[in-house]
Amino acid sequence: MPVMCTVQLPKGKKQEKIEKTLVDISNILMENFDMQPNQVRVTIDELPKGRYSAGGVMAYEMPEFNEEE
Repeated sequence: MPVMCTVQLPKGKKQEKIEKTLVDISNILMENFDMQPNQVRVTIDELPKGRYSAGGVMAYEMPEFNEEE
């Protein structure tokens, strides 16, 4: 049975960081759950500023959501 993980993060992160994160999370899941690569699924959902809020505050109003890399 496969194991699946979804990560949500602000849209606009560098592609290299996204790919590194996918690999790192996959490796941790394989190690911690003794899984084979074909048993692990990892996805990253990028959240646009107009589609995310926390505590009633829109993402575009949050400085940490708008940080440039």
